[in-house]
Amino acid sequence: MGHKPNHQKVKHRRGLWSPDEDRKLRDYIINNGHACWSSIPAKAGLQRNGKSCRLRWINYLRPGLKRGAFTLEEREIVLTLHRMLGNK
Repeated sequence: MGHKPNHQKVKHRRGLWSPDEDRKLRDYIINNGHACWSSIPAKAGLQRNGKSCRLRWINYLRPGLKRGAFTLEEREIVLTLHRMLGNK
């Protein structure tokens, strides 16, 4: 019914992302946007599925993503809110 026959299925790559795959995904999204994640892998020349591309973009590649330890100001905000709200 809704499934492709085995000879038409695309073999998706699993495991760690290579720097080349990161570059292809980043370049494609910056130039074309990310409207439909399921179509991006084929258009960007990747052998990944749409969900994998979406997660890679959101968690590692998107511009403005802050990585590393909290600043002192951020730490104070968290502690203040925890004192006000407690464990929830």
